[in-house]
Amino acid sequence: MKCLIFDPFCGATEEMILGAMLACGADEWRVRSAVEGLCDAPLDIEDKQSGRMAAKAATVNRAAARKGHKAMSRDEAMEKMNVMHENQPVRVDAMEIVRSVFDAIESLYGQGYRMDVYTIALITGICAAYDSLGRPGVFSTPAAMGGGLTADKKMPVPRPETMRILEGSKLIVQGGPFDGELLTPGAASALAYYVKESGRYYPDNRPLAVGYGAGAMSLPMPDVLRATLSEADDALILDRMELLETNVDDVTGEVLGALIEDLMAAGAMDASIVPVTMKKGRSGHIIRAIVKAEDGPAIARKIMVETGSLGVRVMPVKHRFIARRDVVVMPITIEENVYDMRFKVSADTGGLILDVSAEYDDARKVAKELALPLKTVMRKAEAEAWKKYDTAKR
Repeated sequence: MKCLIFDPFCGATEEMILGAMLACGADEWRVRSAVEGLCDAPLDIEDKQSGRMAAKAATVNRAAARKGHKAMSRDEAMEKMNVMHENQPVRVDAMEIVRSVFDAIESLYGQGYRMDVYTIALITGICAAYDSLGRPGVFSTPAAMGGGLTADKKMPVPRPETMRILEGSKLIVQGGPFDGELLTPGAASALAYYVKESGRYYPDNRPLAVGYGAGAMSLPMPDVLRATLSEADDALILDRMELLETNVDDVTGEVLGALIEDLMAAGAMDASIVPVTMKKGRSGHIIRAIVKAEDGPAIARKIMVETGSLGVRVMPVKHRFIARRDVVVMPITIEENVYDMRFKVSADTGGLILDVSAEYDDARKVAKELALPLKTVMRKAEAEAWKKYDTAKR
């Protein structure tokens, strides 16, 4: 499938997102029509140099937009977007993104916020650009937020409303790398809405088009947002992982046994302890944990606190392919008795079932009740579960 990868290493504004998508081949006519139809001001699209980087600039004449339209309340903005000349997916996307900005600001500062029409128009342009690219899956590297104070010196960076917008989103953010507001609320809302996965590294992909959207700040490096339109395999979820590892030679078996449970509870995907012979013939152990990249620092600290280790090695694993895993409860008949048993069901993103595995605790309980070998119960339960999925497909 197609994948759109954002790389906001200098943050993001609405103009930068729109410029980057246009540079990747978004339909300029549709974007211009959506933006100008809302704010009655020209959308200026031009190629420019940001630092030494060639980038696409997409800006609205703010003075002209403000002259033609006053700032809008929530209801006015929703009404205007609901009747604009765009298809329903674009209207829905734009209304949801704008609504999230209103929700964030009004939850912090009370009712009565009014949004400039050019911001609404630029967000709508982003939605039209996304639609014209074929509505690809969206991935992002960490978005830089900046630091210090906003330009008017009234708020710390990031703004409270920006952080409220990002609550619960899939977008990873980070401070810096420069002072100033690098991530605006409107851009944060658009990225939070579209990005379904983010991580430190690019996923495996075959680039089709790479574009840069120009920002307006004077920074020590080009103020641009990179976007890559690519082909990516959607049969399996791409999961960026890290392998944490440390050696210990003075930790008791009781502590090591409890550590595995603690690491799994802290979010590790897997944990293992391997006995080894260390220098001078001492017996020791290697502690290993496979973790999601964003969980790495917290779990590494957990290992150090529990074992007294002075350091944990971090080995980035660009990705591994994993299937979707769900726990499903199904009624299973064994020896003419019906039991509600849990199964781990793994599938690819197309819905193809890859594996059905009975939960140990449930199978063990049935085995004890019926005085049957555990492996017999698991085999019968999994066979019946597979039949249910085969029947459902037909």
